[in-house]
Amino acid sequence: MKNFIFFDIDGTIISEDGYLPESAVRAIRAARKKGNATLINTGRTAMNVDPFLREIGFDGFVYGCGTELEYNGKVLFHEKQTPVCSREIVELVRRTNVAVLYERSDAMFIDPGTRILPDLQKLLALYESKHVPVSNLPEDADWYTDKFVIWYDDASDLAAFQAGLTGKFDYIDRGNRFAEMVPCGCSKATGMEKMMALLHASRANVYAVGDSLNDRPMMEAAGTGIAMGDNPMLHPYADYITANLADDGLEKALAHFDLI
Repeated sequence: MKNFIFFDIDGTIISEDGYLPESAVRAIRAARKKGNATLINTGRTAMNVDPFLREIGFDGFVYGCGTELEYNGKVLFHEKQTPVCSREIVELVRRTNVAVLYERSDAMFIDPGTRILPDLQKLLALYESKHVPVSNLPEDADWYTDKFVIWYDDASDLAAFQAGLTGKFDYIDRGNRFAEMVPCGCSKATGMEKMMALLHASRANVYAVGDSLNDRPMMEAAGTGIAMGDNPMLHPYADYITANLADDGLEKALAHFDLI
């Protein structure tokens, strides 16, 4: 029976500084050649998945923490926020003095009416170097977002910000005064489960590979959860722990389960 392998990106396929081991490319292509379906499961929206990652060859994508699903080039599901809800979030962000990056399938936006904290500035510089466009928030009444991320400091009213999300978005603490907001009920796990249901995939034939705690839900929802060796915090929740990314961990894991 066909297996379905879901891969996180950062820390799983590529390092945090963008290094892509040849062994990772080789392993993913070999898994696909053997008849397995290979899928990316990421917090990134569609426009933010680099072309060099797509060129590896994947059957499908779970984007934006489950807000959009694509398989064989066809969008199967896409949860968009309404313009009314999106504008409410804009006002909340401005009122609580956090820095923000809005993300959706086809675009990313910063708000000139909010602060640009140093870590956001670094990210914008990275996107500029990669020729990834980031636009200013338009005043268009039809504007919407799929999800968004924030950075905060001592001048931010984080408690008020979190309270304003109630019933709209889940707050995911990513550490270092950085957080990710996804629509309530959306996650890497729910996105993977929706994809499994649409493809009639048995949980026993689903593998999930990740490296950080935000991958825990998808790993626990899979039949087999595989943790990269780099982050011990995730290891208690994994069925199997492989080597570090730089030590060919991805290839070693897929070989261990006879997926390549």
